Amino acid sequence: MPMGAIYRNFHVDGMLRTSMHHLVEGQSVADTPMAGNVALKTPVYDWGYSGRFGDEINWGNAIVFVPSFLHDLYGDTTVMSAYYDQMTDFVNYIQREKVQDHIVDAALADWVENDGRTSGRITGTWGYYHTIQAMARMANLTNHTEDAVRYARLAVDIRDAFNDAFFNNATGRYTSRGNDSPVNATQAAQALALDAGLVPSEHREKVLEALVELVESYPSADGEGPHLSGGTIGLGPIVRALSAGGRDDVLWAALQQDDRPSYGYFMAPTAENPDGLTTIGERWTRSDSKNHMILAQIDEWFHAGVAGIQAGSLGTISATWADKLVFQPKPVGDLTSAAGTFRTRAGEARSEWTRAGDAFALSVTVPANTEAEVRVAGDKVRASGRATFVGEEEGYAVYTVPSGMHSFSSTLKG
Repeated sequence: MPMGAIYRNFHVDGMLRTSMHHLVEGQSVADTPMAGNVALKTPVYDWGYSGRFGDEINWGNAIVFVPSFLHDLYGDTTVMSAYYDQMTDFVNYIQREKVQDHIVDAALADWVENDGRTSGRITGTWGYYHTIQAMARMANLTNHTEDAVRYARLAVDIRDAFNDAFFNNATGRYTSRGNDSPVNATQAAQALALDAGLVPSEHREKVLEALVELVESYPSADGEGPHLSGGTIGLGPIVRALSAGGRDDVLWAALQQDDRPSYGYFMAPTAENPDGLTTIGERWTRSDSKNHMILAQIDEWFHAGVAGIQAGSLGTISATWADKLVFQPKPVGDLTSAAGTFRTRAGEARSEWTRAGDAFALSVTVPANTEAEVRVAGDKVRASGRATFVGEEEGYAVYTVPSGMHSFSSTLKG
């Protein structure tokens, strides 16, 4: 789901609290094997508890992730404390009815993926891993220490099972059947593993190379790439994994396409829409809903990649967006300027940059009581007075800065 795009554009505190109320209302309390399941849509009024469109880990686990987002964005632990039992009821349902040897088969797989080839066992197990990781963290935050230890250990077991089931040692890619077959080594399969930290360190570079190759070679009707093929589950990880791996150039190239699957395809003129769509459709084919959000994940990259505003320490148990920020703008393609903002509970963070030839200029604003790290691309970097140089890493000069405004300039490499 494109939550990274949503919370960067909207203040979602109230929406998330209301959503949690509906999720709990929509959780099955029946004395049946479905007890604890969360309907695919809530409130439930006609369907939603069973079958392909009602029993799906990557929709139902919103009952776990909504409280997690409330903490990360706003420092709130009251919702996770109030609904901890309901969260564990959902996890218990998944473990009782869906898990086999730490593997979960998700009925909707990578919903609306362009070619529908990513295995539901990959998306389901990825969702299970993420869910248990979030539960481990929130168990710590709510002083359920025994649960926290148990969930943390379980996450390791799920990670190992994921790699045993899906990593093909011969090809260095994740496939629907792992070592048994090289088939269905999709963009989403590689990206889900990379983005979740499931890939062993010795294989990360090769899996990233596989993802790049799969994007660059993904054909359209004219047989040429690059194209992004992911759906509801896979597209966000594809975008994040490429950017985290320093391959923003691949994302930029994919954005220049106007044939299916691409964002340009939504804007292309048709008989029904002579001026093209002004919204993002539900599917890469432009079929079904013409105003959907599930393929909007690229907008997260505009904020986190192009403007470069990122959270700095969400990997630790109690950290939130307001504690530390990282500014790492990516001057990609032929862009000559970009700017972005993100409002944390400490105030507004801002990044703005311009490029003229190889001359790069960056200014950032850090909210009050927030520490930040700034990563500046290029050589001959110059920084304003309160920035402290830390070192160089992967082609970026790294600085730490306190609250306030800071300016940087550099010479970009060819």
